[in-house]
Amino acid sequence: MKIQNKKRFILSIAIGVFALAINVFIIVQACLDGMRSTESSGIVVDLLKGMINGISPNAINDGNINTFTHVIRKLVGHFGLFAFSGAFTSWSIHLGSYYLKKYQWYMGLVFTLCFGMFLAGLTELIQSFVPERSGQFTDVLIDFAGYILGTGIVVLILFIIYKVNKKKSKKTE
Repeated sequence: MKIQNKKRFILSIAIGVFALAINVFIIVQACLDGMRSTESSGIVVDLLKGMINGISPNAINDGNINTFTHVIRKLVGHFGLFAFSGAFTSWSIHLGSYYLKKYQWYMGLVFTLCFGMFLAGLTELIQSFVPERSGQFTDVLIDFAGYILGTGIVVLILFIIYKVNKKKSKKTE
């Protein structure tokens, strides 16, 4: 195996493992009961509250903490985690597809997006059976929007890399 191919193989395994870890983390979080989920997101809320109040004292206070908590749960817990999932899952599928014959980039993109919708729906379905939790269609939309953003960023970066490499190869001809 050439050095270049070996590096690509190791990178594809590493990114794949990281994508798997993020997706497992998302599913585990969906399985937490309401109390544990609140505690889990409370850690992030307290951290961000401390940072914001350190910059602007009393910006987050008793009057707006519930709204702040809700926004953080949706923005970080749903949108943010799914953006990371979309980015690393799409990158992993792209890297892994290098080893498949007759691979078409759009087939990987379709698979990636279908997986993202499945994961978003699955996590909300799980939550509808967990005590003190509820599955919400709006959360599926928030999750999938984050997933699309993460995937879109990776696709854009790969497109730019492809264009730059194409220009370089034309110059060397």
